Amino acid sequence: MHCLVIGATGYVGARLVPRLLDDGHTVRCLVRTKAKLAPHAWADRVEVRDGDIADAAAVRDACAGVDAVFYLVHSMDGPDFADRDRRYAAVLAEAARDAGVRRIVYLGGLQPHDDRANSEHLASRREVGDVLLAGDVPTAVLQAGIVVGAGSASYEMIRTITELSPVLPMPDFVWNDVQPIGIDDVLHHLVASLDLPAGVHGAFDIGGADVLTYRELMTGYATAAGMSRPVTVPVPLSVPRLMARAVQALSPVDRQLAKPLIESMAHDLVCQGEPPTGRPPGGATPYAEAVRRAVAGEGAAGRGPGDLRAAELVSEHVEKVAAPAAAVWEVISGIGGDNGWYTVPGLWGLRGGIDRLFGGVGARRARPDRLEPGAALDWWIIEGVEDGRSLSLRAETKMPGTARLEMRAEPDGEGSRYVQRVTFTPHGLVGRAYWFAELPAHDFVFAVMARTIAGVAARRARHRPPVPTR
Repeated sequence: MHCLVIGATGYVGARLVPRLLDDGHTVRCLVRTKAKLAPHAWADRVEVRDGDIADAAAVRDACAGVDAVFYLVHSMDGPDFADRDRRYAAVLAEAARDAGVRRIVYLGGLQPHDDRANSEHLASRREVGDVLLAGDVPTAVLQAGIVVGAGSASYEMIRTITELSPVLPMPDFVWNDVQPIGIDDVLHHLVASLDLPAGVHGAFDIGGADVLTYRELMTGYATAAGMSRPVTVPVPLSVPRLMARAVQALSPVDRQLAKPLIESMAHDLVCQGEPPTGRPPGGATPYAEAVRRAVAGEGAAGRGPGDLRAAELVSEHVEKVAAPAAAVWEVISGIGGDNGWYTVPGLWGLRGGIDRLFGGVGARRARPDRLEPGAALDWWIIEGVEDGRSLSLRAETKMPGTARLEMRAEPDGEGSRYVQRVTFTPHGLVGRAYWFAELPAHDFVFAVMARTIAGVAARRARHRPPVPTR
């Protein structure tokens, strides 16, 4: 079959593409940034279409001539993610219908079966599935819980928390039931969906061999990793926002992603019924075996390019902008030098002065004639530029780790989004302590920067004279 994969640079998508290729299918990938495919060994074996899922024309072009679409997009990276995911799903459903696509496969999330209010994250996953099922293309919505594999966000949360301390104070949801699934089993169900009869159209739960509590997930990881089992102490308070900040400080999972994942843990998430794709060869993978593969880096459970990294700490800010992405890029591409960094006045100058005392580059003011990799931009080195879209930088300041800053301008409906992502790879325990100590001030400074850049872009767009017409 000729397959379109939307979300090929994500954790599951990057593993699905080579599986499809090895099974003899041809693959087309719709990607926002072609450069993100380059690290993958299979990049030269696929057809690439450059575009954004928010762009209906790009999605229609990507769907043309394909037999099946794998939809692996989950926003969860800023405000209004549910609204965006709903719009994106509607765009895909219409484009697939018009192109004559024969099958859509969507990877969603297990849904609770109790009477309590659903989390925003799980409700959005269900809503996306409902939008696709309401369309005219036969659709298989595969609903999975925690996906076990090195680099998966849920797995990295479990791994990091387990390794944190031999005694873990935990809220009461760690005693809820969940049915995790190994990444190899996820790939089996996705690929097997291509062979489903056209009449199969619905949502189906997929899971591994075991139903466990979140506490048992942590003790199971500890056993597989050769660690002593942590002692979990129940605490009466469960505040997802505070827990998300703790996860952000101690793991590679960003707060924007951690919070909805933590909220989802308030429910029992267990499969009901059997999927039409059947069980994987040899049966569903036990949790202990899935974790063993992840720890050992075996097969699809091992790490790949672009996965979340255990030592990489992440902070992200997202702002909606009432202006086109081009206006946001104009601000991004002009940053630094005499234009400054759009944050608290004088604060970064003070940080630069401290850096100079320790032998660093300080707060120099220098802009290159052209933005290109390797050029110095104040106290940053440019690592990557995608004209009109993104700028990636690495800090040269003295610190116990490596800091990077990525700024992106993304189309979003009639306006756009400014996405600002900071990653920090700490050097040992000192680096982690540094990140944790700096986090409150860091969040404030970069939040001001994100809001100001978005505001400047919107103001410039409002006051720009209209283009004369003939």
